[in-house]
Amino acid sequence: MDIPPHLLNEHYDDRYFDVLDAIDEARQIYIGNSSIAARLKSMPPNARRMAIGETGFGAGRLVVALMDALEDAGVEGAEIDYRSVELHPLPARRMEAILGEFRGRSDTTDRHINLVAAAYAGIDTSIPGWHGAQIAGGFGTVALNIYIGEALDMVAALPAPRDAWFLDGHSPKKNPQMWRAELMWAVGGATKAGGTVTTFTVAGQVRRNLEAAGFSIEKVPGRGVKKEALYGIM
Repeated sequence: MDIPPHLLNEHYDDRYFDVLDAIDEARQIYIGNSSIAARLKSMPPNARRMAIGETGFGAGRLVVALMDALEDAGVEGAEIDYRSVELHPLPARRMEAILGEFRGRSDTTDRHINLVAAAYAGIDTSIPGWHGAQIAGGFGTVALNIYIGEALDMVAALPAPRDAWFLDGHSPKKNPQMWRAELMWAVGGATKAGGTVTTFTVAGQVRRNLEAAGFSIEKVPGRGVKKEALYGIM
């Protein structure tokens, strides 16, 4: 596979995204399939709180996609506790260049790219552990906390179980450690009853590991070259 150099994660010989518009892919597979906007809008206006976990922060496209989706859906007053992990953090300038692939998509996306890039630029990714930043938008706020280190350690360090998980740590063939049974079980143990999990991969072993962790798993629509994805509920 011929990968443009700026999109290549050298640690896994894999690209950070592999569709023409990875924002739309993220909105379908992660935010849409897990009904994030609808779940928030069903909550009382003064209690729209959700805890989200992500495995594989990468270039931050899922955060941008989430913010876009919430604003487009007319969500207001949301308070998102967003916890992610990255073992090999990108330099801030490179992350902004990768997100720049989506500039011009819409004024909303451009604004959210600027907010996420600015928040990330304020983080010293050379120091392991949690790093936090607050992002405010028309939808509400995202308390973005990135754990620099190993995913299993991040899950163990969570302050509370998650309402939703986004699993996005490169493919199981390229990065099998991110999909190992031990980690999927930990994710299950850090999910509230009725909480959800979504991921782009439909690999059989990932499905079996998530089911063993307590999720009821089904195939749901993907987008572009990813015709199917996985969705689960605890």
